[in-house]
Amino acid sequence: MEERYLALDIPVEECTSDYAMELLENLRYRQFTLKDAGVTSRVHNNWRSLGIVPDSEEDGKKLYFDFIQYLWLQIVKDLRVFGLPLETIAAVKDYLFEEDFMAGVEYSDSDEAELRRNVEKEAQRPLTDGEFAEILENMKRGNTFIPYRFSLIVLAHFLYRSNTYIYIFTDSRVVVWSEYEIKSKPDLSEPHITLPLSHYFFQFLNDETKAQFIAKIPILTREENEVLRAMRNGDVKELTIKFSKKGNKRRADLITKVDKQLSDKQKKEIAQILGTRDYSTITMKTQNGTQLTFEEAQRTRL
Repeated sequence: MEERYLALDIPVEECTSDYAMELLENLRYRQFTLKDAGVTSRVHNNWRSLGIVPDSEEDGKKLYFDFIQYLWLQIVKDLRVFGLPLETIAAVKDYLFEEDFMAGVEYSDSDEAELRRNVEKEAQRPLTDGEFAEILENMKRGNTFIPYRFSLIVLAHFLYRSNTYIYIFTDSRVVVWSEYEIKSKPDLSEPHITLPLSHYFFQFLNDETKAQFIAKIPILTREENEVLRAMRNGDVKELTIKFSKKGNKRRADLITKVDKQLSDKQKKEIAQILGTRDYSTITMKTQNGTQLTFEEAQRTRL
């Protein structure tokens, strides 16, 4: 069987709950300060008093946030630019950071059948009715593994390597939709704000002050990280990016030959291509003569 890889080069066949646990631990590692997030302490204190930011961890006089909380701070900044009322932002925060979001969830017969197939596939054996009933019961309880809804949303984005969108409607409704989901897109005929999570990951990648954090955050695969690192260190000699054909159109391949360093414009374009996985294959030749070739990591439903 041909192996298909997720972020961090973990084969799908070996992707277990242990991998998801490790992934979530990295996402929840508190390493970002207010300065990293681009938020002043005065603004943060105001937001906290209004209930639009989650709790953080204080070490001396510094507050530390995990990547999921950092991501939310970036979203809040954009929502303020959009002019969204603070009450609406607080309602969005309550939805995304709800702790008991699994409590009382009811599954349809088709949902239960699909869940059972997926669990049995991972377990590589049939489940008894008692075992499956226990799994359903545990899923409806609050737990410390996935403490709130937004952690599950971000975790699924990385596990499935699929674009995820948060839609905010004028009545404060929040709808989350990902490309990996079977269900169709929500009705977007009403006025709404669209927040593509990939935008914030690209923004994070394109900020060279965040380079020290990238190894801990699974935005890129190992090979994609190599390209980003070589690009920033001026080690790229030639970079060829081929794009997948979409419909009847094909985007022209990007071939970059470098004498010294890539321009800032080129770096931004390549970082965006890496962050959105908008490519078919990438080949990189470095200044010392090594060559790296890899294909886009498959977007896979587990």
